[in-house]
Amino acid sequence: MKKTRIDNVLMVIAIVLIFVYIAYEAYSVTHIQLKTETAVVSTIYEKIDATALIIRDEHTIDNASSGVTVPALADGDKINVGGNVAMTFASSEDAASYAEYLEIQNKLKYYENLEAQTLGQAASVETINNEIENKVDTYIRAISNKNADSVKAAGEGVNDALIRRQMIIGESVDLVSIIQELRQQSEQYAQTKPSSFITTDVSGVFSSYTDGYEGSFDYSHAEEMTAEEIETALSEVTSNDTGGAYLGKLVTTYAWYIECVVDADAVKDLKNGSKVTIALKDSDDTVLGVQIVSGADVQPGQEKTALIMKCSNMDSKLATLRKENIEIRLKEYEGIKVPSSALHMVDDKKGVYALISSQVHFREAEVIYSADDFVLLKFDQDNPNGIRLYDKIITQGKELEDGKVFT
Repeated sequence: MKKTRIDNVLMVIAIVLIFVYIAYEAYSVTHIQLKTETAVVSTIYEKIDATALIIRDEHTIDNASSGVTVPALADGDKINVGGNVAMTFASSEDAASYAEYLEIQNKLKYYENLEAQTLGQAASVETINNEIENKVDTYIRAISNKNADSVKAAGEGVNDALIRRQMIIGESVDLVSIIQELRQQSEQYAQTKPSSFITTDVSGVFSSYTDGYEGSFDYSHAEEMTAEEIETALSEVTSNDTGGAYLGKLVTTYAWYIECVVDADAVKDLKNGSKVTIALKDSDDTVLGVQIVSGADVQPGQEKTALIMKCSNMDSKLATLRKENIEIRLKEYEGIKVPSSALHMVDDKKGVYALISSQVHFREAEVIYSADDFVLLKFDQDNPNGIRLYDKIITQGKELEDGKVFT
């Protein structure tokens, strides 16, 4: 009796499962799921991915043998022969006092300049409003470019304009009191001075970051490095901030090298002396223009080549690079990027289906670049039968045809 009851329960469960399956299949047939992507213009590159070794003409700067050493430069600052690279102080307290003094001096200069701008001005509110709008726009662009120095300068510009607007419309801004207070604070720290300076006998760009590899690679030999030498160097380089062993370094030659080992077939369309673009993938996709020095003219049967490129840009970020994942961009294509599954052939014409107000429309399209999982389609705004910006391109769907309505 008990076994019969269990069998009956199992039979009911099986019947229910069968009905659920049939219902699901019926729903799948009558309710076709569509997936779409919005058509926007994208840029695709033919590229070579590689890991690169960075070689610069650079020299470390030692800390003073006694006392406290403080850089006299900010990262990215340029310095000429005989310039002051750093200051030394008898104690950390003296160094902190002098830093405070410099900060007060900067603020004092800022407000004195602001006061000079506001004296006797007859600007209208409309004029200053336009200036504020332009400066805010500059500030936003600086943020999008992720340049800290530009962001700071643009922010100060916005603040200047806002204060001048307050004064124009009659709001009280007591610059005189602010300046007097800063001068009093300055006098409190004015007696603290550096005990000595560290000067340089070369010119260059300063960086406070050192990784310990500054003397590991011969800059004069950079253009002659072999594939084996580059691979060995890359295998030995690790992330290695020396953590204060040096005061910093000077990059003394603007030209520096980006070196990598790539398949010989990958550079068949390049030549030594050609200019290409590279993206530094680990550095917020910084993009640089470089020139190929050697490695593009390969010999028949050659499998790998030491591709050596030269760049003349230099700033605080570039001065810290040593081992970088890069993307060498060979050709650039611009069009509508869609998954390969979205491409169809209708009446001997290639194209995609777009969902417009619940109705399917076939859009003609020419493939200008293809990869394993996507294609790039030519965007021709003058073609009445072609893709239009912001079309909803159907990337997944069944029984698609021009004019069909989906609800």
